[in-house]
Amino acid sequence: MRVSTRAWYGLMAMVELGLRERQGRVQVREISESQGIPEEYLEQLMMPLKRAGLVRSQRGVRGGYTLGRPASQITVLEILEALEGPILDAEPTDAALRERAQTSGVTKVWERLRQAMEETLRAITLAQVCAWERERRAKQPLMFYI
Repeated sequence: MRVSTRAWYGLMAMVELGLRERQGRVQVREISESQGIPEEYLEQLMMPLKRAGLVRSQRGVRGGYTLGRPASQITVLEILEALEGPILDAEPTDAALRERAQTSGVTKVWERLRQAMEETLRAITLAQVCAWERERRAKQPLMFYI
């Protein structure tokens, strides 16, 4: 399974909002600079997250994005499904194979994989990912520039 740039950047943007949850609205420029995500691409990613109710936005000079719910109530599964759709779509595109797959034991493999992935991603909250990120940042050595 490959994880798309869309999923990576979308989750990174949500982590940034989670880290700044108590600060209020965060501008796209700030998220972009902090996470190294191109602004134009980030703006595209925020639209499906907003449609899913995971973020809220406000326009204007003091505008920006906030989480739609507390980070502890948002799962990684919700974020990835908002950005990518179903987590594993193993239905064959070939019509003949699709018909055979309905009675194939192989279909159970994909179904069990989908269930395991969904269960795992549903169990991880955005708050947990933010805690991991805080921990990672705390371990980084400080850089001093002259």
